[in-house]
Amino acid sequence: MKIRELSRISGISPATISRMLKDPNSVKESTRNKINDILKNKGIDECFNIKCVKKVILIIPDLSNTFYLDLFNGIIFTVQQNNTPFEIYLTNESIEEEIKIFSRIEEDKDIGVIWVPASAKRDKLPYNRNTNIVSLVDRNLDFEDIYIKNLSNNFSAAKKATDLLIEGGAKNPIIITGSLNLSNAKERKEGFLESIRSHHLDNAIERVYYGDFNNSDSGYDIIKQLVKDNIKFDSILAANQIVAIGILKALKELKLSIPEDVSIISFDKVVNLYSENQNISEVVFPAFDIGINATKVLLEQKTFNTPKQVYNYSAQFHLRGSEKKHSN
Repeated sequence: MKIRELSRISGISPATISRMLKDPNSVKESTRNKINDILKNKGIDECFNIKCVKKVILIIPDLSNTFYLDLFNGIIFTVQQNNTPFEIYLTNESIEEEIKIFSRIEEDKDIGVIWVPASAKRDKLPYNRNTNIVSLVDRNLDFEDIYIKNLSNNFSAAKKATDLLIEGGAKNPIIITGSLNLSNAKERKEGFLESIRSHHLDNAIERVYYGDFNNSDSGYDIIKQLVKDNIKFDSILAANQIVAIGILKALKELKLSIPEDVSIISFDKVVNLYSENQNISEVVFPAFDIGINATKVLLEQKTFNTPKQVYNYSAQFHLRGSEKKHSN
């Protein structure tokens, strides 16, 4: 069917129809629907109900953590299923790099962004919500203009993990977490402290230590310094996998056995990374499923005026005995 005939039947100008053929999102949905109905009545299989997102971009600090690798695999699985183009950008925890990346894609149409924010304070978002649809993952930011969030329930997971350490015989637990600029590091600290309070352990003792979620040496250095300073601890909640690797290395060098001398639970998957033959208990969020959902939600958007959508994920506990200091 020619444009002039379609214009005559529909009452829509040839210029508008021509514009719609080039970019369906450039005209109102009601106009697209009207054209669709006419084409279907004529036996022509055409559809201009075009979704906003035709390409997915992942902006993420790095892929060194198993959570991020599983997240990445979930995204890849979904874009391949939908034949959607995909790109990945690494920020190396730099806000400046984030700003550059968002600036580069600002003029591109039909892009959906899955974004894990860099670990630093910020005064504003690095993007214009009228040009990019963003699905935030893992690290929360308290900005009203973030409409889609995929978050882990870190507080509850950390509280339960600490409960397990204490119920397993720990009397003097500590947590090694990350920078409080990171929402997940802060939430895990708060969940740990809630367990300490609920078990009526001494709050005056220093129990919270701050490492670097991207540097295993931070966990290693903290353990070595605690032992050097003769600061007593009998159990550890490692707030991420990278920190846990350093902790395990230090415990091995100090000839401290798990769980006889020190019980431990780690967030993220640590088995076969540095644990060698030790069976380390883990707190694991379903990163693969989070990646799938974050991508599907973007691909289903039909307008930039997206409603608030917050998805919360509970942790899975892989208990292998390292959380029990003594047999009950």
